[in-house]
Amino acid sequence: MSRNLFLVFLSLFFAGVAPLHAEDAVLVKLRAVAAGLLPGQQVDSITPSPVAGLYQIAYGPRLFYISADGRHLISGDMFDLQQDANLTEEWRAKARAAALEANKGSMILYPAKGKARHTVTVFTDIDCSYCRKMHGGIKQMNDLGITVRYLAFPRAGIPSPSYDKLASVWCAADRNKAMDLAKNEDKVDRNVCAGNPVAEHLALGRSFGVNATPTLVLDDGRVIPGYLPPEQLAQELDRLRQARR
Repeated sequence: MSRNLFLVFLSLFFAGVAPLHAEDAVLVKLRAVAAGLLPGQQVDSITPSPVAGLYQIAYGPRLFYISADGRHLISGDMFDLQQDANLTEEWRAKARAAALEANKGSMILYPAKGKARHTVTVFTDIDCSYCRKMHGGIKQMNDLGITVRYLAFPRAGIPSPSYDKLASVWCAADRNKAMDLAKNEDKVDRNVCAGNPVAEHLALGRSFGVNATPTLVLDDGRVIPGYLPPEQLAQELDRLRQARR
C-alpha cells in the first residue's frame, strides 16, 4: 500500500470513530448530571432523543430532555406534528407496561370469565367510595371478558389506617377473599406482615403520576383515570383498542 493511500485510509478510519468517542464523552457527562437531578432515583437510560442535540433521561416511566452540554433541562412532552403523536407519552406508556409486567407477581388477580378480551391494572384504596363501587361490579367486568389486576395505593400514605387495611389484605392467606371483605366494608383482621408489597406499589403509582383512585392502566401502558361502570368500561376499552390499530 502506498504512503498516500495509507494516509487516506487512516483519515477515513479516524473520521468514522471520532463521533463515537465524542458520543461517549457526552454520555459520561450527562450521566454525572443525571445522577444529581433526582436524589435517590436510579437513572435507567440516557439516549439520543428524536431531536438532534437533545438527549432523553429515563427514571422508570419519568422522562426528561437535556442538552448535550448538560446545561438545559426540559420537563414536558415532545410532539411529532407530522405524525400527530405525543412521543413522550408513547415512551411513558411502554415504560409503564414494562413496570407492570415486572410487578405482576404481587398483584391480586380477578380473571376474566373465559378468554380475556382486555386486562386492566387498577391502583386501588380500601377507603375510596369509587374503588368500592368498582369492585362491586367486578363479576360483571369478568363476565364481559375483562381481567382485573389490583395494585395497592393508600392515598393517605404510609403510615396510615389506609395502609394498614391494604397491607392486611395483601398479607392474608386468601387475598381475594380479604379484598372482597374489605371492599364491602367488612372487618379484615389487622395483619401488617413484613415484606408486604404495598409500599412498592405506592411508589410505582407515584412514578406513574397516580394521584387518585381508582386509576386504571391498560396492558399497553395507557392510563384511564377514575371509575367507569362495567358496560361503559368495556366499550371504552374496545374503542381504545380499535383506535390503536
